[in-house]
Amino acid sequence: MIDDSRDRLIRLETEVEHLTKAVGTMDEKLTEVHNLLLQAKGVRWAILGMAGLGGFLASKIGSLAPWLVVGPR
Repeated sequence: MIDDSRDRLIRLETEVEHLTKAVGTMDEKLTEVHNLLLQAKGVRWAILGMAGLGGFLASKIGSLAPWLVVGPR
C-alpha cells in the first residue's frame, strides 16, 4: 500500500470510531427522552396544548398592540 493511502485509511478508521461513539451517545439520549415521554403521555398533550394556546394569544396580542399602546401624539 502507498504511504498516502495507508495514512488516509488510518485517519478514516479513527473518524469512524469517533462517529460510532457519538452515535452511541445520541442513542442513549434519545432513549432517555423517549422513555420520559412514554411516562408522561398526559403531560405531553398538556404541554402541546399550552404551547398552542400561548401562540394563539401572542398572535392576538400582537394584532391588538397598536390600539393598546398609549403614546405621545
